[in-house]
Amino acid sequence: MNAEDLIPVRDFCVYHHIEISFVQSLEQRGLVEITTVEQVLFVPPSQVARLEKLVRLHQELEIHADDLDVVSNLLDRVEDLQQQVSRLQNQLSFYRQLA
Repeated sequence: MNAEDLIPVRDFCVYHHIEISFVQSLEQRGLVEITTVEQVLFVPPSQVARLEKLVRLHQELEIHADDLDVVSNLLDRVEDLQQQVSRLQNQLSFYRQLA
């Protein structure tokens, strides 16, 4: 990954009106990955959507940073279950067509 592809955490925080310490606390909890290059913190492009989701949960639903890991895990599980239901519905449709 090129350093050019990375998004400075400071820029992300300014854009979303959050403190850098918030992003660092998310990283400490293992909710997002941030990269350090020459003592500057960066967000990899693969983490931007997840980080934005956590920021929205924090700002719009007023979920405390300490509780975001629980909410995030629950949302991930719901998403996995939705994918599983979709896959099972597709299989069911396939087998119905065969009958």
